[in-house]
Amino acid sequence: MSTAIVLPTLTEWTEQHITSIFQAKTNADLTSALDGFLSDKAVITFNGKQISRADYVGQLQAEKFREVSADVNFLGAVQAPTDPDQPFDAGSVGVFYNATIFENIKIRDVSVSRQVTASVNVVIAQDPDVPKPPPSPFRGFFDGRRVMALNQVSTQGPATSSNTA
Repeated sequence: MSTAIVLPTLTEWTEQHITSIFQAKTNADLTSALDGFLSDKAVITFNGKQISRADYVGQLQAEKFREVSADVNFLGAVQAPTDPDQPFDAGSVGVFYNATIFENIKIRDVSVSRQVTASVNVVIAQDPDVPKPPPSPFRGFFDGRRVMALNQVSTQGPATSSNTA
């Protein structure tokens, strides 16, 4: 019987991390989600402007200020591995999603919500700056993949009843 761990595909990995970022409940959870997703040296372009990783993180933290929960719905994805013989290690992924964010403000017992629609393209690679944990007597798992470049086009506005169901 094999005990080999199968890595998620690049698309699954990207979608899981984006969902974790949206669903983080605390600043510590958000920091952990972002550190597992973005390289410290990631090159980030947001709505056509290159911004620092710190600015991107700060923007996400500010947006989560009133957030209670979020639902993320991925509408499409495409991936292109760097090496077809090792399709899980590195490559490019593009995802398109809608996220409905429910805030802790209520009007007539209904949470105020907003919708984020985004297209995110990422370049994923093994990040040499992510330290491997020391060997363990238990079968540990290490995934050194991180986003090295992120290009996001995003809009947000009030959620309508048709996209909050």
